[in-house]
Amino acid sequence: MRRFLVTLLLFGAVAGQLHAQGKIALLGEVRDSLGIPLQFANVMALDTSTRKMASFGVTNEAGAFRLNIEPGKVYKLQASFIGYVPFERIISLTESNEVPFLITLKNDVTQLSDVEVVTEMPVLIQGDTVTYKAEAFTQGNERKLENVLEDLPGFEVDEDGGVKVQGKSVSKVLVDGKEFFEGDTKLATKNLPANVVDKVQVLQNYNDVGPLGGVNNSDQLALNIQLKADKKEMVFGDVTAGGGPEGRYLAHANAFYYSPKTNINLIADANNVGQLAFTMRDYFRFSGGFRSLASSSGSSFSINSGDMGIPMAERNNAQDLNNQLAALSYNFTPSSKWMLSGFAIGSKVDNNFGSISDRTYVQQSGQETLASSSNVTSTSGLFKFGAKYIPNPDLQVDYSAFGRIADISNTANQLSVFEGNNNQINSGTTQQPFSVDQQLRAFYAPDEKNVVSFEGSFKYQEKDPLYDLLTTERPFAALIPTTGSSPFNLLQYKKVETAKQEAAVNYYRILNKTNHINLKVGNVYNRQSMLSNLAERFGDGTESEIADDDFTNNVDFTFEDYYLGLLYKTKLGDFELTPSLNMHHYRVSNTQLGVEDGFDKTLLLPSFNAEYNFTNSHSLALNYNLNAEFTDIENYAQGIVVNGYNALFQGNVDLRNSWYHNVRLNYNNFNMYNFLNIYGGLNYSRRMNDVSNIIQIDGVERINLPINIDSPNEVVSGFANINKRFDHFRVGVGGNWSSSITNNIISDVSNQNKNFVQTYNVDFGTRLWKALQLNLYYNLSFSNYSGNSTSNKFENHQPKAKLSFDFLKGFTFETEYEYNRYVNTGNNTETTFDLLDAELRYRKEGSPWEFKVEGMNLFNTTSIRRDSFSESLISTYAYYIQKRYWLFSVMYDL
Repeated sequence: MRRFLVTLLLFGAVAGQLHAQGKIALLGEVRDSLGIPLQFANVMALDTSTRKMASFGVTNEAGAFRLNIEPGKVYKLQASFIGYVPFERIISLTESNEVPFLITLKNDVTQLSDVEVVTEMPVLIQGDTVTYKAEAFTQGNERKLENVLEDLPGFEVDEDGGVKVQGKSVSKVLVDGKEFFEGDTKLATKNLPANVVDKVQVLQNYNDVGPLGGVNNSDQLALNIQLKADKKEMVFGDVTAGGGPEGRYLAHANAFYYSPKTNINLIADANNVGQLAFTMRDYFRFSGGFRSLASSSGSSFSINSGDMGIPMAERNNAQDLNNQLAALSYNFTPSSKWMLSGFAIGSKVDNNFGSISDRTYVQQSGQETLASSSNVTSTSGLFKFGAKYIPNPDLQVDYSAFGRIADISNTANQLSVFEGNNNQINSGTTQQPFSVDQQLRAFYAPDEKNVVSFEGSFKYQEKDPLYDLLTTERPFAALIPTTGSSPFNLLQYKKVETAKQEAAVNYYRILNKTNHINLKVGNVYNRQSMLSNLAERFGDGTESEIADDDFTNNVDFTFEDYYLGLLYKTKLGDFELTPSLNMHHYRVSNTQLGVEDGFDKTLLLPSFNAEYNFTNSHSLALNYNLNAEFTDIENYAQGIVVNGYNALFQGNVDLRNSWYHNVRLNYNNFNMYNFLNIYGGLNYSRRMNDVSNIIQIDGVERINLPINIDSPNEVVSGFANINKRFDHFRVGVGGNWSSSITNNIISDVSNQNKNFVQTYNVDFGTRLWKALQLNLYYNLSFSNYSGNSTSNKFENHQPKAKLSFDFLKGFTFETEYEYNRYVNTGNNTETTFDLLDAELRYRKEGSPWEFKVEGMNLFNTTSIRRDSFSESLISTYAYYIQKRYWLFSVMYDL
């Protein structure tokens, strides 16, 4: 292992030296005819022999640029800036120039159109929009959109398809100005072919409502992928089919059609090799673009999700993964005033999990060993329809509906060993959750000084989990009056219905170009009902309800929020201030066991945002919010609910809201002159009256009762990242830190949990002769957990390498290696494991056919180590993972 890493590091160092040696710097300045420096002008050197870009730069605020070129070669030096006549000159240097090379651009009296200028400029900056010409940065061997984005300066793409630009997360992806599957970055980056991308636009402060253009308070970052002209009004995409030993299979299809009036996107996938086109996590993540209207006013009402602890499959935590997906999205513009859009996503998963964990309970002696195997199957659907009416730039009305439905089953077999006692556990959860959201919005600007908007939404949600628990040991013998004999079988029935409606009216008064006022009035009305009961099943299949009010719930719950808010936004040069004040009046009531209870409360919630923009890519932002958070019916229901073989939960009718101070400081600095990207942030949250738990523990059995804890819970976190791109390589260093203090009560004793997690990463990437690409990573993490009587420390060292090599004519070899050294300092144990994947591809130049052989987990590693921490439990897991497999596949470009 050490020899392997040393070899890779030396190779990377040599690669960097090979690229660096022989290069000389061409320093210069770009000015207009009056001698004024031009910032953001494009300057590039084109190799006249290969006719390809050898070096590229963007001028800084002083108009300066730097290009690294090889001495003695002949280059065409080009400079361009919107509204100016492009500059061209043939140059050849033998040594670095000491006197800056001066380029003077003259005003273009013919006023070339923006479209013509964009095609000539690798980077165009216009206000909040930055446009990148893709072919100026790519190598020509990129496969998907994610590979294109990774080549662009300031862009980062993670393994899940998430995208960051200059340290800021992208929240939406558009293709030719239209949303791509709700703007989902994962579906876009993993499926859109690289060879159709013409330009990538970064849309800062993105807003899709025309009348709000002058009062835009959005901080969203969106990408607009502009397609090549020859990909319009035709079907493009690709189709892949593959198979391998032991029944391995893969089928994947992408088909896209774009025209001025009609856009259609189709994605289909079926495989059992762990390529997760769509996961259960994605299902619960999709929201249809709906958001709480009251969230921007400092108030939130959290509805418990329907995942019910379903294991979320990833390639590094599951033994067997079977996934199927069919997804269709469309945008149709029948006229200049109407636009219809929507999508339908159907998925089916069948995943198997296995693990062994060592579990230490806070303030308890002894350690539990839990062996677990489980299977999750799900058939789910997501559907959305939207209609937008824009008769003129001053009026916009839109309607959207979003539906979610699923049939989910989670079965588990477990063996718990604690203090010499063995408990065999078989459990299963089945549920068919569904929800429907509708939203109507209208925006009207009667004149340039006034804007009025109305937004209303309605949500109906239902979930009905059935938990079936079978154990050899009597569960909660002191509380649950079971009458059968081993094995004991409990059935926990539960049904929760939620109906939530929101409405908000906003009035914007534009005082001048740098000041506006926003007055809002809104209401949230949420009604929930919950039914639950516990039954015992006997060996002959008969059932008997446990007729005890302690295990029965019949609850009606209502939450109301009436609020009035005032926001003022002002801009003083490069300094922007946005203070706001929101007055809320709440009514919370619940009825159970024939008794009605509740409370009224009025809160004043301020917020303050300040941002200083040194340049359009260099900023410092401070945000402060005082937020109130209310919980839903399941935390109020007093009847005991069985949540697991060792976990009971009982609600608390006396719960009140929590409220918390939240402060965020973010810094972003991307320098287009030298492609240096620096970003970081600090976050502090202090939660008062927070909802925590009283936990009674007896052995491994726990009973949780939510309470408002007196002591504050605090979280301090931070992150920092520095990365820089050179001509043919890039380097990056980053880190994340999180320290939290949470309070609860365990076995009648106050307990304070402290958690400090640190992660550090270093990465290096280079490309040699266009044919060889090497990426090296090193990730290091430390996790420190402590309670009043229990503590533990974990660390993980993870070097990683990726290599891609083009050879002969049309062959490409790729491999990825990851090594892990996992240390549990609490019990002085150390585990090492490594993962190796490789693939060989062949594509004849100009051919639509590609052939591939790939092998995954070639060392056949059986398990990996992870750790986790909760308010009462510290766990170290060994997850079983998918075994080695081989696959041969064929891809055809449409």
